[in-house]
Amino acid sequence: MLDVVACTGENYSERMQTRRTLVVVVVVAAIVGAYFGGRASVSPPRPTTLTTFHLGPTLTTTTTNVKPVAATFDPVSVTFISLDIGWALGTAPCAKSRTCLALRETTDAGSTWTAKPLSTALLAAADRVVNGRLAAQYFGQLNVRFANHQDGWIYGSLPGPTPPAGVDFIEPVQYLWSTHDGGRVWRQQSFAWLGKYGSLFDVEAAHGTVYVMGANKTYHVTVESSPVAEDNWHVANVEQLGLPAGGAQPSGTIVLNGSSGWLVVGNDRETSGAARLSADGKWVPWTPPCTSVGNSFATPAASSGATLVAVCTMGGFAQGLSPQAPPGAKLGSSWLYESDNGGSTFAAGPELRLLKNFYSYGVLASPAQGVIFISRPHGKGEELMASFDEGVRWKVVHQEIGQLFYLGFTSATQGVGLVQSPSGLSGTNTMIMTFDGGHHWARVTF
Repeated sequence: MLDVVACTGENYSERMQTRRTLVVVVVVAAIVGAYFGGRASVSPPRPTTLTTFHLGPTLTTTTTNVKPVAATFDPVSVTFISLDIGWALGTAPCAKSRTCLALRETTDAGSTWTAKPLSTALLAAADRVVNGRLAAQYFGQLNVRFANHQDGWIYGSLPGPTPPAGVDFIEPVQYLWSTHDGGRVWRQQSFAWLGKYGSLFDVEAAHGTVYVMGANKTYHVTVESSPVAEDNWHVANVEQLGLPAGGAQPSGTIVLNGSSGWLVVGNDRETSGAARLSADGKWVPWTPPCTSVGNSFATPAASSGATLVAVCTMGGFAQGLSPQAPPGAKLGSSWLYESDNGGSTFAAGPELRLLKNFYSYGVLASPAQGVIFISRPHGKGEELMASFDEGVRWKVVHQEIGQLFYLGFTSATQGVGLVQSPSGLSGTNTMIMTFDGGHHWARVTF
């Protein structure tokens, strides 16, 4: 995996409440309310060694401050396994003027998308109408992951049984389906530790193994793994990971890059647990980058198995300025932290003056060493900022109405993002792509 998404955001709880009417991802405004559907972001594309040049998909010109154009397919999650092949999960019009869960596949880098079947059981759960809304849109979103052309997963939250009269709250139920024949058959998976109303945080796959992470019945975090071609799950974490004691709903993110991996668990107040992937495939304790300067929740982005970047807020939540803070740092300021040894140690990089407030950025991505992308609020939407010199200088490379909730790269030059349409405006989510390393982005037409 050449890139990983780390999502956070200003006024996270408010932003997630708005998003839950449409999306999750992966995840993820500030800290994704994982109890309600995992992070707002989707799986970063799998790594590739392909070097073929691509002209790219059919793209429409991106214009700032223009209403999104309604489309027949509304993407909420995307995953690529190569420069050409990828899948998008979303909703689309179906029989009797309804909207239904739908899966699309591309084999030409997004130029065209073909409808793919989903299992009857999956559709029955996702296409229920609950209080006048599609079940698949009720709690956050469902997410799609593929490790290769045969092995994939769909997971997320859907509404549970209708509550008794007088009870307004509908419990979310977590689902995970797997396919090992390219999507012709999907099988529902279950985990005894998860319980009926547990929380699935993330599902990611790389290097022949898929990992699932979630909150267990004892209010800790369990990670299980399986070979991608099987449903043969076993516990993969050496120690129990903790959940935060207070604050917003917890979330967790898995970052994979080839045989290397890192994971973090936390919320708007703290990083409550972290681990790295050892050589034998076990998750062992790991000290995340922001521990010594406030312990703010920060998911690293990995451009390789050795090179990671993260954003740390000085003082974190309700803490004083740490003696380990960079010289001249002020309480609440955001700084780039970088590692060139797989996360064993991190060093403070430049201060990110483009981030004005605590948790004021949305996504973080790094497709190559020294190349970093961060989104931040801008007017009624967000703008995507890029640095090509390790965070020293920044420029705006894309602006959208709505929230950029996913950003991932299949290679150093090809990337894909998802933008949620803002509340109150007509239209659907927007997919954007780049083919020149993130210098230019344009919308994809389904």
